[in-house]
Amino acid sequence: MKTLVYGLGESGMHAVRALLAQGAEVVAGDARNTEQLRHRTSELGVEGRLGGGPETLDGVARVVASPGISPQEPVLAGAEKAGIPVVSEVALGLELIGPGIQTVGVTGTNGKTTVVDMLGGILRGAGMPHAVAGNSWRALTGCVEEARRAGTLVLEVSSFQLHYLSAPGFHVAALLNVRPDHLNWHASFEEYARDKLKVFDGQEPDDLALVSAGDAIGRDAVQHLRAETLVVGGDGTGVQDGALTLMGKSLLAENELRFIGSHNKENALFAAAAAEKLGVTREEIRAGLASYRLQPHRVEVVAERGSVQYVNDSKATNPAAVEAALSSFERPVVLILGGSKKDTEFGEILPHLTRCRAVVCQGDAGPLIAEYLAGAGWGRVVYRVPDLERAVALAEKLSRPGDVVLLSPGCASFDQFSGYEERGDAFTRLAANEREPRKLVGR
Repeated sequence: MKTLVYGLGESGMHAVRALLAQGAEVVAGDARNTEQLRHRTSELGVEGRLGGGPETLDGVARVVASPGISPQEPVLAGAEKAGIPVVSEVALGLELIGPGIQTVGVTGTNGKTTVVDMLGGILRGAGMPHAVAGNSWRALTGCVEEARRAGTLVLEVSSFQLHYLSAPGFHVAALLNVRPDHLNWHASFEEYARDKLKVFDGQEPDDLALVSAGDAIGRDAVQHLRAETLVVGGDGTGVQDGALTLMGKSLLAENELRFIGSHNKENALFAAAAAEKLGVTREEIRAGLASYRLQPHRVEVVAERGSVQYVNDSKATNPAAVEAALSSFERPVVLILGGSKKDTEFGEILPHLTRCRAVVCQGDAGPLIAEYLAGAGWGRVVYRVPDLERAVALAEKLSRPGDVVLLSPGCASFDQFSGYEERGDAFTRLAANEREPRKLVGR
């Protein structure tokens, strides 16, 4: 059976190598036709079909699709029309690992990387061998043997990876939330939601399904799930009397945590429930969460000057993440929004703008966001500037002692930066700069 691996980024190259290690007949394809890709395919000793032409599918019995490639792309659409099975790189990895290990699948519009990181930290502290892979981590096909030896796999799965993943049968499956996102990849929000729900496919009654009480998509799915279900935010699992409570029993006090935000406390409960299902003791879970620190760019306090706190939430690339960040603060906020355009609506943040002293809109999407907010009645607090540097300078000027200057853009970063990390690093440098803010004209 000839397999086409389509999309030769990191995950695609790992998939090619993994298939070759199994003795499979592999063709490597990509919509691009560059000297670098020609060199890569030649180095691997496989046939390269580059440029995305109609001949890409000739003689192919299966396609392994890299996650960044939309189903509407001509080669993948052609495969579907021709009845050629398409699987994701994650699906291939699970197939190669085979049965006999514990698997955890975590998905959601926001928070999935944090939950996987928290769970990984708990497992490390408990001394439980495990492998972590998926969306924000590493390609699963690049750590097949490691996962098999460890016996436990924690996998972050995006909607892209779930789209071509059939009945994964995760021992623990977590759907954190579903909010509009990636609608330039998915045909509709309905398709996006259906893909997210695939995380529960193939589960058995002795498996565990985790959803949030605050998420309508997950909550409504509970009645259709075969696995044991736990609703985080219900079922005795939530924050009660100043403590995180898991299935009716207190786990640890809120003031023992080293992070802020109600959404992050919910993330911690998802991680705790998954860890307990894997066999970790309550004391080990408590210790793991008490020592956990958030990864950079996630509601991260990066500076405090003149009694003003500067918080980097550059990872917030959609409005739902902005909503979660705003709900973390009781202090007045000067919010920095904007970046590259992403075809998303900002209506869900409107109820939270009462927390904002000002909203500074910047980047390519800045004018559209500012116009929308002004049309919704918030024009008195909305300012427009062209880029992040000017946004931080203006935010500094607008803030008062006791305020928070929050970068939570609600947009991708590619108008000015290579990714959210570079944007967050730039904000951190600007926040620490004690020069006098430049004089700017807002609004």
